[in-house]
Amino acid sequence: MATIWDVAKLAGVSKSTVSRVMNNGSTSPESRKAVLSAVEKLNYHPSYFAKNIRTQKSMTIAFMIPDASNLFYTEMFKAIEKVALKQEYMVTLCDTQNSPKYELKYAEKLIQRKIDGLIYCTYKVDKTSQDYFTNLSKTLPIVFVDNFYRAVENISVVATEGLRSSRDAVKFLYHNGKRKIAYINFPVDAQVTAHRYEGYRRGLDACGLSFDESLVYFPGPIEEINVRSIGYYGAKELMSSCENIDAIMVAADPLAIGAMKYLKQQGIKIPSEVSIIGFDNSEICEIVEPNLTTIAQPINEIGTAAAKILLNKINGIHNAKERVFFEGELIQRDST
Repeated sequence: MATIWDVAKLAGVSKSTVSRVMNNGSTSPESRKAVLSAVEKLNYHPSYFAKNIRTQKSMTIAFMIPDASNLFYTEMFKAIEKVALKQEYMVTLCDTQNSPKYELKYAEKLIQRKIDGLIYCTYKVDKTSQDYFTNLSKTLPIVFVDNFYRAVENISVVATEGLRSSRDAVKFLYHNGKRKIAYINFPVDAQVTAHRYEGYRRGLDACGLSFDESLVYFPGPIEEINVRSIGYYGAKELMSSCENIDAIMVAADPLAIGAMKYLKQQGIKIPSEVSIIGFDNSEICEIVEPNLTTIAQPINEIGTAAAKILLNKINGIHNAKERVFFEGELIQRDST
């Protein structure tokens, strides 16, 4: 592997001249041409370790998520990585398995590795974690990707508003003749979907439908969530305990996939007997049969906005667009 000394020798210049060329410093056109020619011939790549010592940057950001099996985060990671790589940043993915304890452990290790910034996602907002990451954001650039954090001042947030879109989804089902609309949610302590559930309740009210607790499924408090299983057992409990359910809304697409699996096993036709509406619009919505109607989050735009804001913060660029909120949009497919 070629070194900076090899480049200097081939170009007939000093090591410091090579360094200035590689960092776009001032040097003569002749020296620049000779150095770039030597770099190409030797296939030279500058040492990031040395660069990091000089700039005091690790050129690494972290993406902390609660569940790597959820395709929503996989798709967002691709958008974040695309932005980061353009600025020569690497992205470290941290799956906390929905555990506040793991969130804090990861944060400790990431700080030790001197990451330059963090994009933080969670299912549930533990008070200890909330205080910790909010305080950490005062010294480490952080972007929170969670609608819950929009109520916290002086932090950067990118999220989708889910209340109005969920309310409108209930109205859509009502206008399509549905009168017994159930809801499958994450555990009650998963605040990330609280606004979506509130939208469901407001939608019932707007349609003149009474709220019925027996039509809502919350799994027990668990740390490691298998979201598809929640959907499956949620549908099983709802369909077994309540008669005439003609529609099910869920807090996230993987829950819908689990619910659809149970309905199919029981021979219940989708959508003629029970309609299903998800939330996220991940790629799997167009793969499952029937294709899943869902409330779309602009996943690529969320990841792109979060990455751009974070890198601006790292580089000392602050502007008014550090709090970005998107609207959810109902995408109609075959499950309704």
